[in-house]
Amino acid sequence: MNTALRIVGVALAIGLDVLALSVAIGIKEPPWPQRLRLGLAFSTAEILMQIIGLSLGTGLGHIVGAIASWIGLIVLAGIGAWILREGFSSDADREFNVATTGGLLLASLSISLDSLGVGFALPALHLPLMPLFTTVAISTVCFTLVGLAFGAMLGHRFEKNAEKAAGAVLIVLAVVFAVQQFHGG
Repeated sequence: MNTALRIVGVALAIGLDVLALSVAIGIKEPPWPQRLRLGLAFSTAEILMQIIGLSLGTGLGHIVGAIASWIGLIVLAGIGAWILREGFSSDADREFNVATTGGLLLASLSISLDSLGVGFALPALHLPLMPLFTTVAISTVCFTLVGLAFGAMLGHRFEKNAEKAAGAVLIVLAVVFAVQQFHGG
């Protein structure tokens, strides 16, 4: 497989959880400045985690990478549960809010922990780092903006039920990703 296809494959694999979380967040229709902030935060988190993984090295990489992936799935499922709970709740004070620094950090962490494992694997993949990081950065922003737009459309169409569905989808995705991880896929 040529290098460009492998880079795109890594970027697409990384982008799936970004897309899922962005759809869930988009239901609340964040304003454009917040959407751009999310795209940049998610992109930065993905790249930083890959750099951290690469820096820690491959010896420890397999152990830490697997643990980080499981933690990321647990955080993703937790965010899904939180959003699902909000769908059944009328209390706006308990909402998961990515407009806050804590909410943005938690969301960024949940989607970027898998990139830590990718970083550990980078030496074995023999991919040029700058093209990879550039592709991942751009695709992450695109996945974020597309997910937010799709989430906003769902929010308009299905209103409160869309929030419940988004939370349930995040939980199901976390379970599916966990099953894939468990079976080595």
